[in-house]
Amino acid sequence: MAGTRRKRLEQPREVVLQAAMDAIAEHGLAQLTMAGLGKRIGISGGHVAYYFGSKEQLLVETLRWSEQGFAERRRALLGATGVPRAERLAGYIDLYLPDERADPRWTLWLEVWTRSLADPDVSAASAEIEGPWIADLRAMIAPHPDPDGYVLRLHALLDGLATRIVIGAPGPSRAEMVRQAIGFAVREAGVDPAAEPGAEPGTNHTDR
Repeated sequence: MAGTRRKRLEQPREVVLQAAMDAIAEHGLAQLTMAGLGKRIGISGGHVAYYFGSKEQLLVETLRWSEQGFAERRRALLGATGVPRAERLAGYIDLYLPDERADPRWTLWLEVWTRSLADPDVSAASAEIEGPWIADLRAMIAPHPDPDGYVLRLHALLDGLATRIVIGAPGPSRAEMVRQAIGFAVREAGVDPAAEPGAEPGTNHTDR
């Protein structure tokens, strides 16, 4: 019995984070509690609280862990040689946006943003988590006369579209939103797709 208990208490941190993502995917955030999460993986809610300190910290660390999974795919876009920039921007946009209504990753983003209103630490953490996206986008559009302005405008558009997708707002399909965002991104970047052989922005990124 003691050996079993020790094994359970030594669950790696990633198991807790994966369990949190699974719980959000299945039930949303309403039922994500320390006690419920502990029960899901066979430890006490108190030990979940010990690992993360608070519900806010659990949400932030789950989001951080989730976003790390996108880094390799994003860097592959950034480093792709011989791929037109318009196509790389299309890939970035498709990767950034939620796949569907109630996408667990973007459900987390909306909750973290909401909690940022009352918690400066959560606000700072969300900015830190977004940082690699911004850095990679800046590198992707370089050289650009106004990279800060470009990132601000494109991310404002993408965050608005992401919110509509994740809450299931009526209107255009995800595919149409992606198409519109790609058109905006390419124009703002000053890219001429016709001058990039083989570039057909969005043709491979709007079927979800």
